[in-house]
Amino acid sequence: MAKNYLKTLIRLNQDNENMVSQIYDATRIKLFTRNRHMRAGETRTINLTMVEDFEYFEGREVVPEKWSRNPLVFQGAYINIHRDKNGHYQIALRKLELNKTCNVVRIGNAIITELLNAKKLLGVCRK
Repeated sequence: MAKNYLKTLIRLNQDNENMVSQIYDATRIKLFTRNRHMRAGETRTINLTMVEDFEYFEGREVVPEKWSRNPLVFQGAYINIHRDKNGHYQIALRKLELNKTCNVVRIGNAIITELLNAKKLLGVCRK
């Protein structure tokens, strides 16, 4: 336990060796933050840009990208298509009830038609 703590302290100290401190007197900072203004003691992640040399800075809050797990990008009568976090498409068949009156050839043609429509709509498989 003590060895890991010591290694962490050494690593943190090495990271600070490359840091440079700068103090700008009488500067103006304009911040663009989401939802509300900053309050005393609050910390936010911003991208800071120097607009004028040593006088004026602008900062924009870094907004994390919203990610939803496997969003639905196409919904048809027979298939659903989801996109995973790597950008790949996943095709899933919807529930089908197979009985004596079911025409399998018609359903197969309908699935092919939906796949072709989804391909055209999503703009994939271009060669």
